[in-house]
Amino acid sequence: MTEPGPAADRSTGQRAGRRAAVSRSRRIDLLVGLAILAPAVVVLSVGTIGGEDNQLAGPRPPDTSALTSATTVCPSGLRGAGPVRVTRTPDVPGGELAVATAPAGRGEAAATEAGEPVTVDQGSSVVVPSSTGPTVLDGRGAAAPGIAAGRDGRLAVPECRGPSYDEWLVGVGASARHATTIELVNPDDGDAVVDLALHDSTGPVEEPALRGIEVPPHGVRRIDLATAAPRAEATAAHLTVVRGRVTASAQTTWDPLGRGRVTTDFLPADAEPSARSLILGVPARPVQPTLHLANPGSDEVRVSVRFVTEQATFSPTGAPDVTVAPGAMTSVDLRRLFRGAAAEGVLGIELEATGPVASSFMAFTRDDLVLLAPAPVLEEPAAAVVPSGSKGVVLGGAVRTAVVHVVSYDARGREVRADRVEIGADRGAVLSLPDRATSITVVARSTPVRAVVTATARGREAGLATLRVRPADLRASIPAVSPE
Repeated sequence: MTEPGPAADRSTGQRAGRRAAVSRSRRIDLLVGLAILAPAVVVLSVGTIGGEDNQLAGPRPPDTSALTSATTVCPSGLRGAGPVRVTRTPDVPGGELAVATAPAGRGEAAATEAGEPVTVDQGSSVVVPSSTGPTVLDGRGAAAPGIAAGRDGRLAVPECRGPSYDEWLVGVGASARHATTIELVNPDDGDAVVDLALHDSTGPVEEPALRGIEVPPHGVRRIDLATAAPRAEATAAHLTVVRGRVTASAQTTWDPLGRGRVTTDFLPADAEPSARSLILGVPARPVQPTLHLANPGSDEVRVSVRFVTEQATFSPTGAPDVTVAPGAMTSVDLRRLFRGAAAEGVLGIELEATGPVASSFMAFTRDDLVLLAPAPVLEEPAAAVVPSGSKGVVLGGAVRTAVVHVVSYDARGREVRADRVEIGADRGAVLSLPDRATSITVVARSTPVRAVVTATARGREAGLATLRVRPADLRASIPAVSPE
């Protein structure tokens, strides 16, 4: 045997070293490949998650389905108010509605009791036997979509509408001169719980008595703010339904304390604070016009005021840029803006803000109180029950030039007159309605619009009643729910 020499050792060492180098090189190449491939996989995954085809891709708008259940509540009317009338939006077959009413009165609590149902078909107009107390209308199946109801009144008309869960009542009063009573109606079999959070010029106000307000099943609860939470200045009330369903209304009275007539109106709710809103139905030559603005956010907002006429939308000379602190409400005196020829023909007030705001407008015509809030957007055919007597409809909020069809009906549901109104972007329009009309339909197919009905009372108790035309409930919204 021969022992390995140096040459053999060198050969073996070189082969072993070469294998180690090759193995190391392959390992390095694999790591480099993974380092390049991994970020690409992550990018592709993120893109897939955010894609529109992925069923779990972020927040999605709610789906819609056939509406099979709908509730409309007409609040208590003033003394001498007419009965509740019900009609339908166009092209809705209709059917039987269950009816429940509560007695009239200003007591703190009451209860609704079932009455005789009424059948409201397409093209019909039906009077519901009821007192001036609240009335609940409930439709099921084919009778649910398109309910439109209202109550007649000379100087103040409450809005009949469905339950709400979150809304603002801006400019409520809680003093001897300016007092608001909030009426809460629970249409369901279970208890409802409501929170009322007040906001003044400095921000949120602590009022424990307005937290956890219970409304019993089929019950009516009235809160007189001057008693429950007296305050010298006007405030904004943020209403949140914690449990159940509730329809709220705010009956507001102005008492000049012996120096004039006591007058009452219903303060409309602002259901959706917005950075851009439109208040329609401003009376001619308003007395003491005041704009109330509430900021629901955590940042300061700036609000600009513009006037809307039949010819244009413009910023009046001297219009202020109003600053509203976080969580606060401020009141703006508009008397200076309504002086002079520039204020002639003003139909509405457009608000543009740097963030969402809730708002209302308060003024007087002679001795009559007028309360307005932003008009809701109408994107589908809508119907409204209108007051008797002299009246008209104010239109605005179009995004392009279009024709709005307004059809008036009498007490039997028969067509009285059909009108075509041309409206342009950044302009308002006014249409006189027949005195004997008890309901109208508003159809604008090529642009969303907003509409407010104004009714004028003459004689010793002259005044102005206003009513927003609200979108009808035609389909049910189903929230899109995804697993976390």
